[in-house]
Amino acid sequence: MEKSFDSFKKLTPALFAVSIMSGLLLFLPESVLGEMGLNSLPLLWRRIIGLSFLLSIALITTIAISSGYSAMKSNLNAKKAKALYIKKLKDLSPAQKNILATLLRSDNKAISLDKNSGDTVYLENNAFIYMPQQAFTLGWDNEIVLTYVPHPLLLELYNKNPTLLDELEKKI
Repeated sequence: MEKSFDSFKKLTPALFAVSIMSGLLLFLPESVLGEMGLNSLPLLWRRIIGLSFLLSIALITTIAISSGYSAMKSNLNAKKAKALYIKKLKDLSPAQKNILATLLRSDNKAISLDKNSGDTVYLENNAFIYMPQQAFTLGWDNEIVLTYVPHPLLLELYNKNPTLLDELEKKI
């Protein structure tokens, strides 16, 4: 159902063409319309042209306003999510902060961690780290050791603010 209305959400050139043409027919001076032979249109046609002008302008306005609202709402939600992410980052335990510091300071931005460790599970569930592949090795006690990399948002925050780790370590 939603896909059938997707084409109505876009400002199509045809919609602009209808509004321009109907607007010209409504608002051009009589002399210009007379030269084109359009000054003696029947009353019914003028009403249809007027209605099509009002409808096309209303559609253009509605689409523009809803697109602007959606963009602002999306931007606001992204800012809220990022602020919550930073708050969660600051509230990590010292061991979890140490894992992230080791990960972000490593040359290849990868670290091997025990899959069943509580810190690993917490960091993965809260989108601080993730597994790029399914390759694993077995540790000494048959523990599953997986390679993890930083989540793109964490990497973005670190690249924008390299002192992020220092701030985290101060709170350890």
